[in-house]
Amino acid sequence: MEPSRDRILLWLAEEGLEVKVEQVPPGVPVEWVVLVQIPGVVRVNVAIQQPKGRVDVIVVSLGVMVGPEHRDSMLKLSREDRIVLASDVMRDLIMVCSDCAIAIQPSLEDPQFINVSKLAYTSSLTKEGLMSMLRLMANIFTLIVTDINSALASKGLYRRPSEGMVM
Repeated sequence: MEPSRDRILLWLAEEGLEVKVEQVPPGVPVEWVVLVQIPGVVRVNVAIQQPKGRVDVIVVSLGVMVGPEHRDSMLKLSREDRIVLASDVMRDLIMVCSDCAIAIQPSLEDPQFINVSKLAYTSSLTKEGLMSMLRLMANIFTLIVTDINSALASKGLYRRPSEGMVM
């Protein structure tokens, strides 16, 4: 039995959110993972997980993979413009969530995947706090998409993608 996970699953169910408990692959340093789909114009997927050996914390994470249309347009930018774009995204994310862990991979000059994670201590976790973290991640997704679209539009490269950004 995982008391933190069970409490989180109850809260998510009370809020009517779609959840899926994921199997953790062998060797991954995570006790459990719950995927949550946040409704809206664009559905945002967020992972809630507990690191192995850390019953005192959970991590709420958002992963955004740059979709094919955006990636094609970004590759038309100069190396310097791609670095400025990724740096602007990083700066905005830090301003919105200064205590989030943020990674742009594989590099600032080739931003293909953006991961944002926020840690919460289970001893002080409340339903309101968890829902606030989920709203923060949904807003961060919108911020990332907006920053990329804005940068591409300023260079005349914005095309509305046929699909949303992949997560």
